[in-house]
Amino acid sequence: MRVLMVGKTPSIALDDLRRYWGEVIFARPPRLKPGKYDLVIAQEPTIRSGLPAYLMAKQAGAPFFCEVHANYFEHMTVSQRMLAYWILRRADLVRAVNSTIEKQLRRMGFRNVLRIPAIYIKPELFKRLKAQRERRPLVLFVGRLSKQKGLDLLLKSFRLIADRMPEATLCIVGRGEMKGWVRGMLSSLGLERRVQVLNWVPQHELVRLYNDAAVLVCTSLYEGGPRVVFEAAACGTPAVSTRVGIVPEVFRDGVEVLFVERRAEEVAAAVIELLRDADLRERLGEAARMRTLSLFSWDEAVRRYAMAYLEALADLRGPRRRA
Repeated sequence: MRVLMVGKTPSIALDDLRRYWGEVIFARPPRLKPGKYDLVIAQEPTIRSGLPAYLMAKQAGAPFFCEVHANYFEHMTVSQRMLAYWILRRADLVRAVNSTIEKQLRRMGFRNVLRIPAIYIKPELFKRLKAQRERRPLVLFVGRLSKQKGLDLLLKSFRLIADRMPEATLCIVGRGEMKGWVRGMLSSLGLERRVQVLNWVPQHELVRLYNDAAVLVCTSLYEGGPRVVFEAAACGTPAVSTRVGIVPEVFRDGVEVLFVERRAEEVAAAVIELLRDADLRERLGEAARMRTLSLFSWDEAVRRYAMAYLEALADLRGPRRRA
């Protein structure tokens, strides 16, 4: 089988998907080459990914699958939403990575929706190396520095944390269009000496940071995953998180995670509670680790994704379905 996947960045599972699908070619527009394909996949229903992928599928006479990795429709402009709808209407299959997105797509009238989480965790890499009592009061954020991630809430919350816990520090790992804004905010809030900002780091370094940290914070407005919450969990690191993505579908408040509303005072209070209570961190971190590994261990999670597409392709050998 020959598969074309179109998007901004290759799937982290690309090499393993080749074991199931055969030849898998990743391409970023405009670097698309017409050819014979058995399946064309768009990573998002956007003008940069979805539209060129659909045109390639049409040219090749191949099935067209479109993936939706976040519930971002309400954050799109009217023209972006109209284009996304147009693209999704032409997809033979729409992949939703969590149930919130699935329900949203079904409310939009789509019926050919399949929910397949996009969380794949390598337990041999992301693992617990330190007990909670060995960890310093480090708060960790990992993610793209974009508006979606709620960076204003993150920094305002840490200002409150820093006032109440002089020993606490924050490490921000990521890059993106808001990096300059983050540095400016740190200066205006007087946090330059309390916050370290790093670019993306190699995976082994990220594992070390997950194991140094007492708590991971997710302040996102919307998500598909996010994967970092589960990577941290696999390392025994609990999270304070807004109710975004697949996190509330998998984790329970006060059992594997502490959920918060989008208020700086509430985020700060939850983080401080964890920083001051190593036993609570231990309990939540271990519960989150066990839950994550039971659901998202790499080999099984990738296999589910790959086989779901193969089964969908087999179904399409009959009359082709439309949304």
